[in-house]
Amino acid sequence: MSLAQRPLWEREELRAVAGETLRPGGFTLTDRAAERIGLVPGQRVLDVGAGLGATVARLRSRYGVRAWGVEPSADQLSRADGQPGLVRGCGDRLPFRSGTFDALFCECVLSLFDDRPRGLAEFYRVLKPGGFLVLSDLCASGPLAGSGASCADRAAPLDETARLVRDGGFTIDVLEDHSAHLRDLAARLAWTGEGASCGCGRGLGYFLMIAQKQGAD
Repeated sequence: MSLAQRPLWEREELRAVAGETLRPGGFTLTDRAAERIGLVPGQRVLDVGAGLGATVARLRSRYGVRAWGVEPSADQLSRADGQPGLVRGCGDRLPFRSGTFDALFCECVLSLFDDRPRGLAEFYRVLKPGGFLVLSDLCASGPLAGSGASCADRAAPLDETARLVRDGGFTIDVLEDHSAHLRDLAARLAWTGEGASCGCGRGLGYFLMIAQKQGAD
C-alpha cells in the first residue's frame, strides 16, 4: 500500500496535527468522560481501537486505573514504542472474558466497524453490570454511507448510533455535541494539505456519548 493510500489515522500528517490521540480534541473528551463516570484507581478499563496507546497511557497515569487497549493495526502497534497493555485484536472479537471491565472507551472507532451491532454486543459482554461505555465519534447529517476507509466516509447519523446503543442493552446517560473540536482539527489539517482526505467539512458533527450497561450477564 502506498503512503497516499494508507488510512489517515496511520499517516504522519494526522499525528503531527492531532498528536498521539489521533482524534479531534485530544484528551479533552477522554478526561471529561473519565471524570463524569468517576474512574478511581484500580478499576479495569478497556480502550477499543487503541491506536498508539495514548488513551491507555492517559488513563493509567492520570486516573490510576488498570487499562488495556485493543488495536487491529500492526502498523499502529509497531509505532506504540512498547506501550504496556496493548494487544492486537478486533473490537468485535475482544480477547477478554465476559464481565471483565468497569468501563470501555471507544473513541473515533465505532464508525469504522463493518458490523456495529456485533461490536456493541462485544462491548456489552466484556463490561460488568453497571459498567460504562464511552463513545466519541463523527456523526453524519444524512444516511449512513457505509463505504470508504475513514471515519468521515462511514459516519452514521447520531440518532442511528443512539438507537443501536440502546438496542444493545445500554442506557444513555450523557449525549453532547462537540463538533467545534472537529472543525478545529479540519482547519489545522487544511494547512497541511490533508483537508480533503480528512473529509471533516462535509456536514459532519462530533459527539460524546456515555452509556451504562443494564442487566446481568
